[in-house]
Amino acid sequence: MTDWHEYDDLPPLLRKLLKIMERAEKPELQKRKQPGKGTFPFHIQHNITPAVIRTVVSEPHDLPHNLPFSASTWHRVKAFVHQIGVLSPSGNLTCIGMRLKSLLQREPTLLGEAVHGHLYTLHRFNPEVRFSFAYSVICDWLWERRVVVVNSRVVAELVGVVVERGSTVYGIPPEEIAFSLNSVRGAFNWLKSLDPPVFERDQSGKFRLFRRRKRCHPLIVLWALSAWWQLNEIEIGEWVTWGSELEDFLNHCLLLEDGCAKIAVEVASGWQAWRSKIVEIQTEGQFLVAVRLNQPLGWGELEGTRL
Repeated sequence: MTDWHEYDDLPPLLRKLLKIMERAEKPELQKRKQPGKGTFPFHIQHNITPAVIRTVVSEPHDLPHNLPFSASTWHRVKAFVHQIGVLSPSGNLTCIGMRLKSLLQREPTLLGEAVHGHLYTLHRFNPEVRFSFAYSVICDWLWERRVVVVNSRVVAELVGVVVERGSTVYGIPPEEIAFSLNSVRGAFNWLKSLDPPVFERDQSGKFRLFRRRKRCHPLIVLWALSAWWQLNEIEIGEWVTWGSELEDFLNHCLLLEDGCAKIAVEVASGWQAWRSKIVEIQTEGQFLVAVRLNQPLGWGELEGTRL
């Protein structure tokens, strides 16, 4: 079965060009400018998958034991694990690393969702986390198209979109931005792990089809709301008017269909697994008018639930 990263659907010349691009991204062949101190690359490490993160948070002091990497690959993977904040420089689990470990033990199906949300929002707190910016650009581009067949042409276009937007936002010449087909694969590792899924096979069975989803787990909604509260420095316990800006953030972050963010928040407010009223809503008739967050939870955090 042909997957999105193969080139059979492309003209021979473009197919050859894309393969050359992949070979050229090898570290020994790269001549692009390296990020300065305190900044992070645009590249999303493609060797990191949910299975790798499960091993990292479960056995942080035995790494790279049980990971199928060469020494050079592990060096790059380890660097990215540090960059996303799962491991500290000393090799211990960070706060989010501990949250992911607990999540893996108690609600393992949500691991991919937690990392997805973390990657999507990280650059909003620290703009220098450029791989998070790249990840959000890919998510937003897919969301804006609503339904799209993810073939090789689309993957190649995504590379160009990230490079173009990265150049505009960060003021970097496009030729100095190291972002490739493998970078897109790194993003897709996490998009493929979402549940409910955003990817399915198209009718031909050859390619993946991206489609916005209509629902998601109440805990994920709470994580996203907490990120919004923190980003906007909103007081805990303060009522926030439901508006297009908040709805748009939730739609994009959670990859929801139009109109589904409101329903997701309403469902989350009545979720039976909360130990207390962590999130509350106000309605007028059938319309959601305000939301209140009484206890923020970081991505992957289970505090305040009965899970």
